[in-house]
Amino acid sequence: MKNIAYISLIAVGAMLGACGDGAGNKSDKQAQLEKLKKELNGLETKTIKLKEEILILENELGKGDGANNSKMVEIETVKPSNFSSYIVLEGVADADQSTVAMAKVPGTVTAVLVQPGASVRAGQILAKIDNSAINQGRAELENRLVFANTVFDKQKRLWESGIGTEIQYLTAKNQKEALEKSLATLDAQIDMYNIKSPIAGTIESVDLRIGQTAAPGIPAFRVVNMSNIKVTTEVAETYSKKIKTGDNVLIQFPSIQKTVESRVSFASKFIDPMNRTFKIEVRLGAIENLKPNMVAKIKITDYQSKNAISVPTNAIQRTENGEFVMVAELNDKKDFVAKKLQIVSGKSSDGRTEILSGLKESDNIIVVGFQELNEGQIVSGAWVKG
Repeated sequence: MKNIAYISLIAVGAMLGACGDGAGNKSDKQAQLEKLKKELNGLETKTIKLKEEILILENELGKGDGANNSKMVEIETVKPSNFSSYIVLEGVADADQSTVAMAKVPGTVTAVLVQPGASVRAGQILAKIDNSAINQGRAELENRLVFANTVFDKQKRLWESGIGTEIQYLTAKNQKEALEKSLATLDAQIDMYNIKSPIAGTIESVDLRIGQTAAPGIPAFRVVNMSNIKVTTEVAETYSKKIKTGDNVLIQFPSIQKTVESRVSFASKFIDPMNRTFKIEVRLGAIENLKPNMVAKIKITDYQSKNAISVPTNAIQRTENGEFVMVAELNDKKDFVAKKLQIVSGKSSDGRTEILSGLKESDNIIVVGFQELNEGQIVSGAWVKG
């Protein structure tokens, strides 16, 4: 800074000399020179003060002479915890009981007794088909049965009184019983003109209208019982040894933000030759707001380790010499500096990877800002929760 001042004074003197006697008398020039000296001294004082302030800030930040090489990072302290990896599949939810109600005989619909959303019992009548013709036959048969009962009662009293023959009594009894069986058969036939719910549940759709013709084999109502849910999916045959009945499973329903823990209730032993997959099924209880055919994310545990050390997967760097992570360690000046640690990694799941060797508890892993970080470089930043 002193050199700058001297050079400035020389320049000022040269200027004053170039002006000659015409620029003013000697006293005026001397006054100008003293003024410039004071201005230069003030600038030098300000420069020194700014430098001192910069050094103070550098010391407070813990950067010192290495300020130009320091880097902001995020650090996670290693803490052992349970680690699990999963086979992740996509499945579909459906009611364990979901079926259709159909007519058993053809005919014209005369009544539809339920609407979508109605709760029904197993065996409840949902619609009626015209049975007027068969009902007329029933009325005639019923009259014959009334007469047969009267004859039988009289013949029975006579037989008990010792009047008449046994053949007459047995004939009257046989006629009565035959007509009773015929009436029961006819009632069963008449009942077929009622469309009934096969299960208890909720009516999801009604495909019949009064006056339409119902026919066997054509769905008339869809009935769903959502009190028991099942989730099914197709699994590639490569997992056939890893998935079996009873395995722990985590079911996530993204649409309704629900997560349920369960077990594999069924794992098929048959491989579909067309797509080389096998079927698995997970049964669940009732789940609020769940609808049939809703997408489910299935996570089946295929590996577990207690008190494992794991790090974010993207914090692991790989070279031809192996894998490593960058950690922050304190140096003699109590500054955190970057250090490279060679590691051996294991399985990965949910964005984290288990570390089999190379790390220990309380190591400070640099999880953000590790790119292009050099060993020995001072780092500073924030700690994040692993």
